[in-house]
Amino acid sequence: MAESQGPTPDAWAAVFARMAGVLMTEQTVTTVLESITSLAKDTLPGSDGSGLTLVDEGSNRSTSAATGPLVERLDALQYELGEGPCLTAVRDSVTVRVDDLGNDPRWPDWSARAAEAGMSASLSIPLRYAGRTLGALKVYSTRPHVYTADSEDILGRFADQAAILLANMHTLSEAEALEERLLQALRDRDLIATAKGIVMLRENLDADRAVQRLLELSAQRRIAVREVAAEIVASTHTETV
Repeated sequence: MAESQGPTPDAWAAVFARMAGVLMTEQTVTTVLESITSLAKDTLPGSDGSGLTLVDEGSNRSTSAATGPLVERLDALQYELGEGPCLTAVRDSVTVRVDDLGNDPRWPDWSARAAEAGMSASLSIPLRYAGRTLGALKVYSTRPHVYTADSEDILGRFADQAAILLANMHTLSEAEALEERLLQALRDRDLIATAKGIVMLRENLDADRAVQRLLELSAQRRIAVREVAAEIVASTHTETV
């Protein structure tokens, strides 16, 4: 069994400083996920690759980031066969360590093909947040018996931070989407109000009858009221040109 090769306290502090940097900078989702896998690979000595599998609300799995094509192939093979350490980590929400793929009977098809590809060991940690498993963070090694109980603890702490980061990103994305919907609703309201005023002046109608007129046009042309309003407002610009 390999001896513990955990990073020094200074190295561990540096990892979390880099994670904090990821949290505080404006980056795309893809860039953030790539940073997570790169940090995971660098954190665990002996690791030759790392990947991050996410699971959506429909239980669909996808490799959202990977440090190289071999990791992508090994993950894709798990999804294809429906078996493997990462899938087990996600399904059962447990840490899954593989010391030697050549002597591990848990996933015979995947293990055999992964060993043929040159992989010997892996460690998969579920990403848990608020009682939900978001996916799994995993590292691979071409050498057997690389990962230890200390490795599990280190990657587990790292996965906790990654899960918080991903949950925050999801919350931010939802908030931004809600804000955009609210802004669009306000824009539509203002647009329709402007169109209503134009119809009132053009056709000498009161406010209620002008709204009814917009609805009638919408039904006749089978387009949204907002589109009718946009055309009416645009027509005033054409008239003034």
